[in-house]
Parts: sequence; structure tokens; C-alpha cells
Amino acid sequence: MLMQFIPLNRINPRAVSDIQAPDLVKKALKRSCYDCHSNQTHWPAFAYIAPASWLASGIVTSGRTALNFSVWNQNKMAKIRHVISESPDHQQLYYLWKPDAQLTSKETKAIREWANLTTLKKNIPSIKN
Repeated sequence: MLMQFIPLNRINPRAVSDIQAPDLVKKALKRSCYDCHSNQTHWPAFAYIAPASWLASGIVTSGRTALNFSVWNQNKMAKIRHVISESPDHQQLYYLWKPDAQLTSKETKAIREWANLTTLKKNIPSIKN
């Protein structure tokens, strides 16, 4: 019973900046990634019941530290490429709980192409939109 009174960081700070991406990419990222990797987390009911609340809070905190779409800069593109390309099992517990958040192959391909093109544009300034 006392576990319920341990304060946790379940806040959603104001977004500093937002990712600029094509609609398909942005919608896919919002649906699949923003709960752990942005300041727009939708806290489920279990996030308020210990000890599950500790797990949820810890996952979101580490997710925001690794990559936060609400504090966006292009230097984070390497993390996106890594997770999309090499980590198909990224946060499987989340996707078991919320299967509709899993990226489709079309979305994965679109995100990969966008990330690669964005990185190329950054590294070769003469490439225009």
C-alpha cells in the first residue's frame, strides 16, 4: 500500500521543437514512438499503480533521454536509423501491450528512406529539398 505514495516523474513538459518530416513518417512516429520518446506521453492507467508505475516511468525516462522528439535536432537521426534498421525487437513489451503501435513494413521503409535522405542532405549542403 505504501508503494503508491512514492512520487514518480509522470509529467509531460512543454515541447521545445518538433520533428519536420513527411506526413506518413510523422504519423507513424507519433503512433509508434511518441509515448516513450516525446513529451506527449499518454500515461495508461497502470502507470499510476505501483510497481507497474515504476516500470512505465523508468521506460519513458530512459526513452526520452535516448531520443526525444519534443526536443528535436538532426543529430538524433543516427538513433532513428539504428532502431529502424537494426533493432526490430525494440521495446517489445510496449508493442505487446499496444500492438497497433507496431510499425508496418511500409512505414518502416518510409522512415528509413526519410532518415537516409535527411542525413545525406545534412552531409552534402548542396542537395536541396
